[in-house]
Amino acid sequence: MQKVMNRLPHKTAFVVRFDETSDIESGIVEGKVEHIASFKSERFKNLEELLMFVGLVLRDARSEEIEH
Repeated sequence: MQKVMNRLPHKTAFVVRFDETSDIESGIVEGKVEHIASFKSERFKNLEELLMFVGLVLRDARSEEIEH
């Protein structure tokens, strides 16, 4: 399993769980998102909040890589 994780880009991987109330075709998107590498998570009430969280976490991850 460790060999597989080393090949996967887990630093850019997320788990997204959509609530039962979500209806993507109608634009209703609610749930929770978690960043695999940092375990940071957040609930979102729309697509904008989901993408904002993903963008901020990826920006932080890139900043940390540059610093190291």
